[in-house]
Amino acid sequence: MRFVWLLFALLLAGGIFLYLNPEYRSRLLSSTSDMISPVSTSRIYKWRNDKGEWQLTDTLPPEGVTFETLEHRSDENVLPRPPQLDKHK
Repeated sequence: MRFVWLLFALLLAGGIFLYLNPEYRSRLLSSTSDMISPVSTSRIYKWRNDKGEWQLTDTLPPEGVTFETLEHRSDENVLPRPPQLDKHK
């Protein structure tokens, strides 16, 4: 019975520690998510069609078309930072 109380007390102390230290909690959760879902890389091809419109595809463009190869990691944000989040100077 003492073992059960000791285990309960340790779990409670760990929970309180994580609650009071959010930076450690977020670091612990992010490292755990990395173990669950490994980082992958996607290859995207960027090119313009005959009308001059940008095309983003995961397959090679038609032969003879100039293209740019982009690689994105699954753990990175590919969207630009919204202007509202930039600090005012």
